[in-house]
Amino acid sequence: MTEALKLQDSIPEVAATSLIGVIAKLEMIVGADRDIGDPTDFPWPHIASVLRDLKVIAGDLPVCSRSRERTRSDVAKHWESAIKLVAAMKEDGAVEYRGDVPDL
Repeated sequence: MTEALKLQDSIPEVAATSLIGVIAKLEMIVGADRDIGDPTDFPWPHIASVLRDLKVIAGDLPVCSRSRERTRSDVAKHWESAIKLVAAMKEDGAVEYRGDVPDL
C-alpha cells in the first residue's frame, strides 16, 4: 500500500509525453477516488468525464500482459544495481533495518 501511495504522490512530477500518458495519469487519479469520502463530489465526476473523452479520442490503455521471462530478465538486469544502492544507503546511514528487510 505504501508503494501505491508513493506512486500516487509522484504523479505531479511526472510529465506525460503522449495522450496515452495523460490517460494513464488520469486512470491513477480516478483510481485513487476509492479512498475519498464521496467520489460524486466535484471534481471527481469531471475528471472521470475528461478521462472518458480522452479514451474516445486516443483509445484506451493497451492491455499489457508481460511474460514471466521478460519480468525475470528485467529483475535480473536491475537486481545488482538495487543491491549496490541499498549498500550505499546503508553506509550513509539512510537505511533502517527491520529484520532482514531494509526500510527505505
